[in-house]
Amino acid sequence: MNTFSFNITLYPLYIPLILLLFVGNFTPGPNNIIASYSGFHFGFKKTIPHILGVTFGWPSLILAVNFGLVIIFIEFPIVQRTVEILGSLFLIYLAYTLIKVKSIEEKEVQKPMTFLASYFFQFINPKGVVTAIIVVSQFIDTGENFIQDTIVVFTLTLTSAFLSISTWAIFGKYLRSLLSSKLSISLFNYSMASLLVLIVVLFWIK
Repeated sequence: MNTFSFNITLYPLYIPLILLLFVGNFTPGPNNIIASYSGFHFGFKKTIPHILGVTFGWPSLILAVNFGLVIIFIEFPIVQRTVEILGSLFLIYLAYTLIKVKSIEEKEVQKPMTFLASYFFQFINPKGVVTAIIVVSQFIDTGENFIQDTIVVFTLTLTSAFLSISTWAIFGKYLRSLLSSKLSISLFNYSMASLLVLIVVLFWIK
């Protein structure tokens, strides 16, 4: 009788995955910085599309890598390199746009990230692509535990993505009440932009 069941003995092996996702998702990164910026300028409610885009986009990237994208990257390294370059250029452009808002009153000339933009950004986010490859290669067995590992990894990545991106959006929203002057808002914007640029630099010198 062939029935699908979870192998309880494998659960301890997911502890390193949980730690990796915690560090990778809760530490400053492009998604979190954008969420904090959006929560600061537009509030949590208008940041929800970005939150949902990351929540579903990141696990979708995991599945894409899991079901074949990693093979393409291995066979054609230029494809992965192209994705990394495009993602880096996008982050630099995004950093430039972050410093354009000088006060909260000017937020009408800017728009929070849409669901689709946030969702598809996950596929060109250099940090996200590399992390996805690590997660799939290290925590998903290609043998008899493939389905179980895929379900567990998908669930954990979706949960961690939602919790981290929501936390950073809330952080940005409440930080707004503390920063009301044009100088403080400008410093916040430049800080977020600088962090994005720093992420790009650190990625390429790894």
